[in-house]
Amino acid sequence: MALVKVSANKQYLTNPQGNPFFVLGVNYNGYFDRTWQMWAANLFDADLIARDFRKAHLNGFNTIRLRIDETLSKELSQDKFAKLEQVLSLAQKHELMVILTLNGNHALDLNQVGELDTKIVTRYKSMPTIIGYDLENEPTFYHLAAANYPADARPAIQTSQLIDHYGVRVERKQVAELQRRRHIPDNLDEETAFYYINGLHLFREYEAAAKAYEQTGQGVLFDFLISEEAAPWHPLIGVLDSTIETWLQARLAPIRAAGCEHLLTVSWNWPHLALLPANRALDFQSYHQFAPLSLAGFNTNLSQLQSLRRSFPDHPIVLSEFGWSNFSPTRQPVDVELTALYEGAMFGFLRANGFGGGCKFMLNDAQDGTQSEESNFGAFKVGDEAKPIADLVSRFAQDWPEAERPAIFFATLRDLDTGIAYRFDFPEQVTVGGHTYQDNALSWKAEGVAAHCFLKREPNQLIIEAHGAGQLSIDPANFIPIWNLAHEADLYRVYNDDARTKQSTFAPQASVVVNVRPGAKYVVTLGAKPTLNLPDTILQAEPKHGEHVILVADSNNYLPACLKYIRRFNPDLTFVPDEVPGRWAFVTVVASSDKIADDLLDTMRGMGALVVERIIGENPRATQTILDDLASRGQRFLMPMASLGLQEEPPTGTSVPLNGMGKAYMVQPGDTLSKIAQRVYGSFQYWRLIFEANQDKLADPSLLRVGVSLRIPERE
Repeated sequence: MALVKVSANKQYLTNPQGNPFFVLGVNYNGYFDRTWQMWAANLFDADLIARDFRKAHLNGFNTIRLRIDETLSKELSQDKFAKLEQVLSLAQKHELMVILTLNGNHALDLNQVGELDTKIVTRYKSMPTIIGYDLENEPTFYHLAAANYPADARPAIQTSQLIDHYGVRVERKQVAELQRRRHIPDNLDEETAFYYINGLHLFREYEAAAKAYEQTGQGVLFDFLISEEAAPWHPLIGVLDSTIETWLQARLAPIRAAGCEHLLTVSWNWPHLALLPANRALDFQSYHQFAPLSLAGFNTNLSQLQSLRRSFPDHPIVLSEFGWSNFSPTRQPVDVELTALYEGAMFGFLRANGFGGGCKFMLNDAQDGTQSEESNFGAFKVGDEAKPIADLVSRFAQDWPEAERPAIFFATLRDLDTGIAYRFDFPEQVTVGGHTYQDNALSWKAEGVAAHCFLKREPNQLIIEAHGAGQLSIDPANFIPIWNLAHEADLYRVYNDDARTKQSTFAPQASVVVNVRPGAKYVVTLGAKPTLNLPDTILQAEPKHGEHVILVADSNNYLPACLKYIRRFNPDLTFVPDEVPGRWAFVTVVASSDKIADDLLDTMRGMGALVVERIIGENPRATQTILDDLASRGQRFLMPMASLGLQEEPPTGTSVPLNGMGKAYMVQPGDTLSKIAQRVYGSFQYWRLIFEANQDKLADPSLLRVGVSLRIPERE
């Protein structure tokens, strides 16, 4: 049975075909005029749902998160599956995976909940469209402490454990009155109600202590949990964890007993509960986070996700509800480009940092006659008008490679109006979003509140497109490793059928400036070589792909110093010195001589390397300064090509004089086998032919003696 599974490295999901799968999802609560009421008898409309699913698919979403509410729960408990059957079939038709949330009405009788869960999972046991089941949406302390558990399951929160340790916070004589005033659930007996209210008071004290810790700037909740300040709360945390364990067992056991092999999770929105170890019983972690539209708010999302990653390194993590509304809490309109910026950045962060995915809240705005915050989270306005986030997700779906491919995400405060701007890199492409963004490789300025620009790397050109108008300034050599700095750059506007018109030509090493318009395509290509004398410093040896390696020792300290250089030149990367001799023609060594000895560098030179160059400063910061300077100038090596003694390969078929010695060559000062091969054959790659023909004279390819006469065999 092919279903969605967890990848072998426990970081992401795999689809039923076994391929890496990133959840590029959206929450669905119904058509505009029936949001949160889609299952009601007089409002359920399969045609409208089909319309919504089609537009979700066409705009790049690959997953729909659905919730079984109280109305549908009643029907399913009576074996009326027609509505759910239709919706799941429509999702399958429109190529949407489904996360199905159970117990949407937060029923407290866990025996009854288990019976209904069993009916549902049994019916859809073999449906590959379902990613998995979300046991409950945002359960709280109340739902754990007030639930009616199976007879053989007594949660710790419903015992005297907390009172025995911390003492009484609320006296027994107050319980009846509080229950009458509905401060305590009325389904609880007197004893359990007493435990409930005391546990609640302790939980609030614990929350206050954690918040005070965070406000001191010492860290987030995760840091508090492992700090000395949390020691007084360890008994409470233990009771909460034990209670979640009991609650999960009550929910999971009947589902697994029914033979369900779909993935199971819980969508928490309280980090105090989400971070507890009992959640390891789940297949993947699901979390909800809504934060203010600001850099601080965005960073709150990031810190919560990073805390989850630290707590559950062996679980995929899905941010299954997030988003920003187009109306503020004070009912002021918020620009759709601005919310698209934050939501696009959130998807980018999740993808770049190896999370399982995310689900935007929500597909449609609610047509409820209000201008409330909650009604304006949609990717579509009333009337099926797509907001910029829908177009952006469509672009992500088109461009992003499989989930296992690496990516890099940068988010920074660049503009007081937008709060953030970001850059998101795959090896083949770059996305930059915001009003104003600048780094050493590019600068971007949108004409409106915010916009997005997309750069696609190809071997000999750079393709540029945008959502929104703006100006992009780039150095092509920072994006195309083989870019020849001695040449001009040509900018073309591309039209239908790849017809193109040249717009501008830029001088060698000058920044290319592109005034982009939404929907337009531009191409930057290598232009002509001007007939003027360029400085020797730009005449560099340009290795082909796979010929250059950067060898890094002490990677924890020195790899970050290399990142700009690596992004600029795209060399191979290794941390194993013994791998290098005889394998790469150009070697950049980022290590001191006590880490990688000079003798090994000599061995590399003797075994075929044309260039072996050590780049190291007094410390990582000094080393980064050297490498960053090289990257900024487009200079791959410290010495120019003339100083390195390198020359271009002669044309095929050209004979090279052998110093008047026919098929023999006398070793000169500074020679290596690779340099000799370059001279006599026109390519360093044939150094091994010379070595193998002279093993009676050469015990080691790195040990050449000046004046030795070498046999030069014919190339086959």
